[in-house]
Amino acid sequence: MSDIGYTPTFAPTDWIDNFHRIQADGTNGFNVRFDAIQADLQQAATVVSEINTAIGRPVGVPTGQQLLTPGLDLVSTPNSVIGGWTFDETGAAHPDAGTAGGSAVMGLSLPADIRLVSFRAIGLFAGGPLSLNILLLRIPVSDANAVPDRLAQIRTDTSVFTNPYDITVPVDTAFAAVDPDAYRYYISLSTGFVLDSSATSLATVQLAYTAG
Repeated sequence: MSDIGYTPTFAPTDWIDNFHRIQADGTNGFNVRFDAIQADLQQAATVVSEINTAIGRPVGVPTGQQLLTPGLDLVSTPNSVIGGWTFDETGAAHPDAGTAGGSAVMGLSLPADIRLVSFRAIGLFAGGPLSLNILLLRIPVSDANAVPDRLAQIRTDTSVFTNPYDITVPVDTAFAAVDPDAYRYYISLSTGFVLDSSATSLATVQLAYTAG
């Protein structure tokens, strides 16, 4: 919370008995004094409002943009054609080598009443014909068969990948407000043909958010 202060500005000049004549206008009249008092009261009211807002803000609620860097906790979703993802000794995840690549998902536990701003991913990219898709998604808690909402996507067909890559994309504002009671949030990864598993990875994901 920033410092809140109040400095009075009304400092009247004393009237002297049997010397000053009471008057409305002028530099020492009632009007200018009452105007100064009114300005001071307005300033005091503004400060009281700021104090009330600060007191009413729940403890721990961020006031600016914050970063959330969850640890990677991928669960492979292989099938008879597509492989999965495997962690190396540094904690980075690599897709299985093969003609169909690998797929995995990762659940996210997000604070309530925040707004997501951006989605970031860091890792290695082998380049060439390899496709790499990293999606931030949500799905209604009450309907597991619903089509997931796509909050953000980092894909080789929509983003420019380097090696290593460090890409940040904005979150769709239509889905930015986080409601963990109504939605389940997760990350989905998939690759196409992978020649060298060690040459492609996901090392870090990061979410930027503000108070909702």
